[in-house]
Amino acid sequence: MAVQGAPPPGARLKDGLARQWRRGSCVASPLVAAHTTTEALELPTRGAPAGRRRLAAIEAAGTVTVADTPPGVWTLVREAWRERRLAPQLGTRVLLKLIWGTKLGAWWLVLRPTMDTLGKALIFGGLLGVAAPGGVPYFVFLLAGLIGWRLFDRIVLYATRSFDMYRKLMTQIDFPLLLTPLSSAAFPLVEVSVYVAVFLGAVLFFLVLHGQLYLAFGVESLMAVGGLAILVSAACGIGFWTSVLNGKARDTRLVMRYVLEFWLYLTPVVYPLTAIPPAYRVLFEANPLTAPIEMVRLGLLGTGEVGLYPALWSIAFAAIAVTSGLCFFSREARRSVDIHGPGADEDEDEEQEEL
Repeated sequence: MAVQGAPPPGARLKDGLARQWRRGSCVASPLVAAHTTTEALELPTRGAPAGRRRLAAIEAAGTVTVADTPPGVWTLVREAWRERRLAPQLGTRVLLKLIWGTKLGAWWLVLRPTMDTLGKALIFGGLLGVAAPGGVPYFVFLLAGLIGWRLFDRIVLYATRSFDMYRKLMTQIDFPLLLTPLSSAAFPLVEVSVYVAVFLGAVLFFLVLHGQLYLAFGVESLMAVGGLAILVSAACGIGFWTSVLNGKARDTRLVMRYVLEFWLYLTPVVYPLTAIPPAYRVLFEANPLTAPIEMVRLGLLGTGEVGLYPALWSIAFAAIAVTSGLCFFSREARRSVDIHGPGADEDEDEEQEEL
């Protein structure tokens, strides 16, 4: 929107506009471009001849269009990499906010994974009688799947809420926006490390009880690393999308909770892939999370089925999610997040309730 009849700008504004004109970031046009900030300025033509000509051209146009061009993907990544030292501090802030004010404090970091695993083991392994392949105890089998799934699930959820969690901080500190969804992965990483600890404890327990070590060693263990890498990449890519969409409409995080819960039961986490009838196996392998979850199980337990084409599809899905997510984030993040808007204080109470 052009502001007509604005007062003459000061020397600093004139110099800034002149510098932007020389760099080509100011566009003189009688039309207002989309997503730009425009002002009609009365600029005197004092100064050097070249400067007078440029400023006279601006004055003649009647409207100065200062293009608020969104940063490109590589610019976004370079800025985040340059300020990467802030990521641990931002991640620590998330951890402190989530346990602050609770009676049990840091114990929730242990209790949540433990209760989640015990509840699913009781329902699916005890009541429904789901059996793990290869004679592996169902509790160990379930934990191996939950390590991969919770890493994906939590990164997506906390990335979706990241702009809400850092809303106050954005008004105080200038830092790359890309660090916001990335730093929110701090809590998922801590939570998954607890799942890993419970998994190792369960392996030792059954080693004493059965005299058998349900843990794979060797080259196949690298499959677990590859599966986790695919899951993290896919989660970050989806998180780039949902963090921006949640800035536009906070219904996004509520919808994502149901989507992820439904996605969990479409993925062989609480049941083995071999339990799926052959006629429907292709449909489940089309799920881009099936192959990485099976890769994690194969790397940890030595049991699992990973086909070449499902694995390639999962890698392609993660690459598409990251690439498209970065493009969307670089174009829309600044526009979708009103860091001075209402609701800056509301999420702290909601975070405590959701813990």
